[in-house]
Amino acid sequence: MPIPNDSPPPLLEIRTDVIAPSRGELEWLCADPLDPAAPAALPAAPGVYCWAARRNGGIYYTGRAAGKYGLWGRLGRDEMRWVRTGTRSVQEEGTDATHMADNWESFSRVMVTVDAVVWWAAASSVDEAKAWEQRLLQQAIRLTGVVPAVNGGAWWNRSQAWVSARKWAHQADGVVQFGPGINYVPGTTAAIA
Repeated sequence: MPIPNDSPPPLLEIRTDVIAPSRGELEWLCADPLDPAAPAALPAAPGVYCWAARRNGGIYYTGRAAGKYGLWGRLGRDEMRWVRTGTRSVQEEGTDATHMADNWESFSRVMVTVDAVVWWAAASSVDEAKAWEQRLLQQAIRLTGVVPAVNGGAWWNRSQAWVSARKWAHQADGVVQFGPGINYVPGTTAAIA
């Protein structure tokens, strides 16, 4: 049985907005992995990104692009293609949830299931991208009590980098509040206001 776009949300749905606290420092743009032209807009520069459910903005994965081809290489060449191919498989072949669970890597399975879009922001350096990834993960933990579902618990530790990320999250957010999620409007790629 195919997974329709209006299916009930997954059990681990998390609604949070980890992007808002960084709006003054990063310019966030949204890309639709189902748009074959979207990868061309991605720079070959380092950066950070968050995969979010299209329906309500719940964040499921936060990552960084630090390789030779930056955001284009990580998202445009790889992750967006995986999601587009997986979505096409579900639509054309009727791949069901059981088949996906048994045969698909968790990243692709989750992003196809939640009909995800990706928010991305370029960074000035690989080190800055790494720091922003840690800050955004820390912000997600502060807002929801858990690490985004696909990142998994291994991201949480007590290293000095995480001490710095916790300090940033506290200063960026002040009092912890559950955010309303990212307000994505289908068909747009503009930065959030």
